[in-house]
Amino acid sequence: MQKLSRRACAAFLATCALVAATSAPAQPKATPITISYTATPEFGAAFIAKEEGLFARQGLDVTLQLIPVSPNVPAAVMSNSVQIGGTTPPVLLQAVDSGLDLVAVAGGGIYENRSRGVGLVAREGVQVAKPTDLVDKKVGVPGFNATIHLLVRKWLMDGGVDPKKVRFVEVPIPQMPDVLKGGSVDVVATAEPFVSRIVDAKIGSAVPAFSSDLANGFSTVLYVSTRKWASENPRAVQAFRAAMSEAVAFGNANKDKGYEDIGKYFKVPAPILRATPWPAWDVKLQDAHLRFWVDTMQSQAMLRKPPMLGSTVLP
Repeated sequence: MQKLSRRACAAFLATCALVAATSAPAQPKATPITISYTATPEFGAAFIAKEEGLFARQGLDVTLQLIPVSPNVPAAVMSNSVQIGGTTPPVLLQAVDSGLDLVAVAGGGIYENRSRGVGLVAREGVQVAKPTDLVDKKVGVPGFNATIHLLVRKWLMDGGVDPKKVRFVEVPIPQMPDVLKGGSVDVVATAEPFVSRIVDAKIGSAVPAFSSDLANGFSTVLYVSTRKWASENPRAVQAFRAAMSEAVAFGNANKDKGYEDIGKYFKVPAPILRATPWPAWDVKLQDAHLRFWVDTMQSQAMLRKPPMLGSTVLP
């Protein structure tokens, strides 16, 4: 048998290498997605998925974008400046009620009243223990018709109090301690860790009944997209859900690292972040998670027609 020359051998091996390289399956290109969030630990699963490389492992090239005000999220999603928007259920339900074709693609935070994640704080010298104690009081809320405002009105109505008997004032959360201390309002409605910061500074006292009276298990934040984008990108939707589920499992098992990841986006001093209750997350959004909000918003005349939750939540 005739031996191949050294040059022929080299050429043969190069050809084999070329054939192997060209015949190997190409790695699919990562799908670029921009996901919006507001600065709250309840979006922490997305922060963990980004920082721990879970999005990338699912084939997603994710950019996280801060949108400070939740009601601005539907417009950002509709314009495709973000593909998946993190927002609150009332914002989604009102957007759908107004005719926008948005769907919830995944769940986020779930309220647990034992965590007292939202709360009322009365300034020193003001006694509030039940809904009737708010009559004729001036109450600061982060935004009119926003999530916390709705919850305070529900508490009042459940206690037989007409919300019109309470004077609501819009106060940005960072300004609440100063406004409360200065006496411009009698009570503020806010969320952790800001409830604890106000109480620890001896500016006011928490109203335990408000937090404990709220029902368990309603959705606090969720993720939405246009129906068109979701139908055209089913693999990306499933990859997003898978990465988020992995992030929830990772965070629950590694809370120290989870707090570290969350702290890169929710910028408060580390001791305050660690004192914030660990969020309860559920990626699988169910009708029951939204039913609380449908009932609450209808009782406050905020929806023109009953929403079809089966169509609003993407299977």
